[in-house]
Amino acid sequence: MINMKYIKLTPEELKMCHEFSARSAHTQQDKEFGQDDTKPRTPQEIARDNLIGKIAEVAFSKMMKENYGIDVALDFNCYPRGKWDNQDAEINGWRIDVKGTRQGGSWMLIEWNKLNFRQKDNNLSHLYAMFTVGWNHTNDSPTGYVSYEGSAFLTQLTDSCPITVVLRRGTKLPATRKEIYLQADNYGILFKDLNKNLNHLVSDIKRTPPLSSMTDDYKNPYNGKTTLEIIRESK
Repeated sequence: MINMKYIKLTPEELKMCHEFSARSAHTQQDKEFGQDDTKPRTPQEIARDNLIGKIAEVAFSKMMKENYGIDVALDFNCYPRGKWDNQDAEINGWRIDVKGTRQGGSWMLIEWNKLNFRQKDNNLSHLYAMFTVGWNHTNDSPTGYVSYEGSAFLTQLTDSCPITVVLRRGTKLPATRKEIYLQADNYGILFKDLNKNLNHLVSDIKRTPPLSSMTDDYKNPYNGKTTLEIIRESK
């Protein structure tokens, strides 16, 4: 068993993450999800974002394998510009989006643009798992340690959920010491409000596949239309 608050990646795993982030940085858009009105990211920023995300995915895979005996395949493929992997992980039909941020963060942020494009593809995630990646700010590199912060269901990504807040583009991220201004509209959930009972969560998703209504009836944050309505209109 590994401590989910203190997951250590091996040097080989870190090397794979570094190599992936360097390769993929040159194939990805400098503006995520077609957000033409946001500030472009440099290749170095893209590589760092990819590195943080891939380290979180490796930590999730290790946690599932060593603590629950569940194999989660990792995708180290690089996709053409404007393309993304299908999902970070899938367990018993549950599509899981693994989120990562550098150590010191306190919010899980889900961009509306990502929900929008996933919904149009009828490929929304059912579950979001959040990790913080240990970071050496002196040399701007990961320490190799990762912490699981909790999870949230897709159904909680709505302004009617009591733990979820709408964080608009251009506003300051609340409850943070640094001056961080958002470049996109997000749903935000503080780490302290995420689901912490991983044993119960894993037991549930292993026992029962997700209901189709979870994604079919999810309302788009921009226009309020459900996935079924959007797919029907697109046809």
